[in-house]
Amino acid sequence: MTPLFASFLFVAAAQAEAPEATTEPESTPESTPETTEMVAAPLDAAPDGGDQRNEDIAAKPDDADEEYGPFFEPDAPSDTSFPTTARKGKAPLLSVANGALCFVDGSHCKVSLLADASVAAGLRAPASNKGPDVPYAHYAFRGGLVMRPLMLGKKDWHPWGLGVVGSWSMGTGVVVVESMDGATDQGETDSTPAVRVGVVNQLWLSQRPHAMHIDFTLGAVRSPVLDSGIPLVGTHAEVAFGWGGWGAVYASGDFLDQDTRIGFGVRAHGIAAAPLIALAVLGAGLGGAL
Repeated sequence: MTPLFASFLFVAAAQAEAPEATTEPESTPESTPETTEMVAAPLDAAPDGGDQRNEDIAAKPDDADEEYGPFFEPDAPSDTSFPTTARKGKAPLLSVANGALCFVDGSHCKVSLLADASVAAGLRAPASNKGPDVPYAHYAFRGGLVMRPLMLGKKDWHPWGLGVVGSWSMGTGVVVVESMDGATDQGETDSTPAVRVGVVNQLWLSQRPHAMHIDFTLGAVRSPVLDSGIPLVGTHAEVAFGWGGWGAVYASGDFLDQDTRIGFGVRAHGIAAAPLIALAVLGAGLGGAL
């Protein structure tokens, strides 16, 4: 009993020395109005400069200049586009005022000057009782003015052009053989000059800078008939297929009294054709054809 009683007293003494645990929270000093304002201030408003930073952050997505990426790059050019396609606003070659006046005709010219040289060869057919058909050739110089009436008052492209042209040519002579009362009379000429004036209608086939076009010309021709030496007035007609204002192939006809001349030729702008035409004329003269 004595040891058991001693153990009981030892436990009781240890519990009496331990402090009692309290469940009440420790008291905090009472809050003052100043303390309340200091605590509530961060909740209601950001520190100085916080609003400005928020506005800058919100404005950044709207500023497209600072963005970069695949969604902000321009679209790639189409694979089906042609490098020779005419670009709007590009001035034609050798022109002033963005095509208002061109010295070499082009698809986007409003008014163009024509100045070219040509050579042609064909057939000269007198009347049946005026001698045989003979070969015919000539060289010519042409000038004029062509405009686009429907492009003068607006900027839209239009394929139709209208103009006036004049030309001078020097052709080969003719041989005339007539039989009267059993006698034969023969005459010939060395050369045949001719002057032509006509109205030309153009039809452009595309808007490319040096596009193809078809020209129809109808007018009058004044030239000596056969070997009479007397110039008469007849009808002149021509159809040409050209490449811009630099060159063309054409077929023409002069229809006079008892004298018809049909020719097929090529022409080129005077800037490029002058040396070639000079050589052709020189060769024809030295060969006795002119």
